[in-house]
Amino acid sequence: MRLIWIQLALGLFQADLAVKHEIDNNPDFDQTHEWCGGKIRIGKLRNYGMAGGRFAGHTSEIIKFSGIMTLVCMGKFLYLLGKDRYEVQKAGFALLTGGALSNLYDRCKKGYVVDYVSFRTPFQRLNRLVFNLSDFFIMAGAVLICFGQTKKTRG
Repeated sequence: MRLIWIQLALGLFQADLAVKHEIDNNPDFDQTHEWCGGKIRIGKLRNYGMAGGRFAGHTSEIIKFSGIMTLVCMGKFLYLLGKDRYEVQKAGFALLTGGALSNLYDRCKKGYVVDYVSFRTPFQRLNRLVFNLSDFFIMAGAVLICFGQTKKTRG
């Protein structure tokens, strides 16, 4: 049963890399495409920084920080895999690890992360953010990890 969590993390890593590769290498995504009446936008953005493009131009520092955080998450993930319970947290760490590895891989290999999904909302700050699948995996993983901290969900 422990292998399934590792397979999930690696599968998410591969799926996100495949989508980012397609977006990055397909000129159709140089232009933004709108879905759901313009509420969802798909278009290529090469992010040379962290969330929201912060710290662009500091690639080596971003890689170091991201690498350390990814290693910490992987360490906790591997620790939990040795336990019989904590299934919700294991799922969370599988999502978080797969997403973190994919973004870290992009930064190391290309020097940027390919982002491509944005939303039109009433909140101007949120409208400027562009995401990729890894970002959603990381967010969902963090929610599951927090949810798994409660005693009722540990079994």
